[in-house]
Amino acid sequence: MPKNYTASEKTEWSYLVDVERLSDEPEIFTFEADERQRTDIARRLSIVSIQYAKASITIQRAGGDIFHAMGTIDADVTQACVVTQAPVQGHIEDEFEGWYGDKTSNAVSFAKARSEREAKKGHIETEILEESADPEPIIGGKIDIGELATQYLSLALDPYPRADGGASEFLIEPPADKEGAQIRKSPFEALKDWKEKR
Repeated sequence: MPKNYTASEKTEWSYLVDVERLSDEPEIFTFEADERQRTDIARRLSIVSIQYAKASITIQRAGGDIFHAMGTIDADVTQACVVTQAPVQGHIEDEFEGWYGDKTSNAVSFAKARSEREAKKGHIETEILEESADPEPIIGGKIDIGELATQYLSLALDPYPRADGGASEFLIEPPADKEGAQIRKSPFEALKDWKEKR
């Protein structure tokens, strides 16, 4: 999971699930962000807007006090072009998963404790554990799967959105040699040529 959160934090798209009420059978939770939530999520993710956001998450007890969440996020978003700042429409459909556990449970912390103990002895470097062996904490008996969906929505965004035709003037075609092969210039040469053309 990308980010920890604490019980004192107010999340933009909270959807709390009481783990004590979960049975041993998988349960599906489907929820959609309202207008206020979409506005708050867009502000948090530093994008122009979110027109639609819906998550469907299945939670299953994975043994003891460990819970496995598997879900999908479906969203329509508007981002700013990295070159022109023009609005860029995008649709996101992505799958994700997360693990949650009671940090007071010995069954959950054993793998992490063993890894840390071996590292302190100098036997091995601290290994990065699989999330199932080191799950996110259950806070106040609840897990916030809305926050989980928000975090994975942020990961699914286009990191370099570009508007159609908005960046063509910044792309400089390198010259060709006698055989017709393009000669690659350094980025600094290309920038110098662009400034001269302007």
